Amino acid sequence: AVRASSQLCVPDCTGRKEGDLVKDPTNCLQYYVCSDPDGDGVLPIEPSVLPLQCEEGYFFNSADSVRQCQTINPSADYCKGLCSPCVIQCETPGTLIPSTLDCSKYEICLETGPLEVECPTGTPYFNFETGTCSDDPTVCYETCDPCDVYCVADGRIPNPHNCHGYLYCNPPDVALFLCPENEVFNTQSLICENTTDTCDNLCTDTTGAYDDSWDSFLE
Repeated sequence: AVRASSQLCVPDCTGRKEGDLVKDPTNCLQYYVCSDPDGDGVLPIEPSVLPLQCEEGYFFNSADSVRQCQTINPSADYCKGLCSPCVIQCETPGTLIPSTLDCSKYEICLETGPLEVECPTGTPYFNFETGTCSDDPTVCYETCDPCDVYCVADGRIPNPHNCHGYLYCNPPDVALFLCPENEVFNTQSLICENTTDTCDNLCTDTTGAYDDSWDSFLE
């Protein structure tokens, strides 16, 4: 029997109560607040729509005994265990995982790899929590923003706003690099390469994509 995947990169208020804080799985400097929308103490307890930011110089300690912002110790490995909502691993055969960019589709994990399936016309929205198709558009997996930057592990990642450069991540820090003249960044090999082909930026609309500190990424 197929089953919904629980290995999704989303804030999780399971087992929490009103007002509890939970980590942002994509950013160690942010956190979510849990709340009971019906006020009856009955599940589900929902995370806030948007994360909150720790004060400068603080990170969110997600340990069960803490679950609050604490002062950053530069010598400690305080920013780990992160994930990208745009990268869902199809690891266990029989598991259903959502399409990260199309709510009308989902993937069935098979031994040979993922199989893409489209929801029926009458129930066109895939509910990523239950692993079923639904007529409710609010159940979509909408965590992935392809124009955002998810710095979750050390290494190079594409710059969605400039295909002639890339970003280097050392969570939570991100550094900007430009390829040598006439080279483009290969998103598969993760290196700059000479090419006669032109490259297209994944994202051209920068509205709301970055705050002021990220302006240079758009150069």
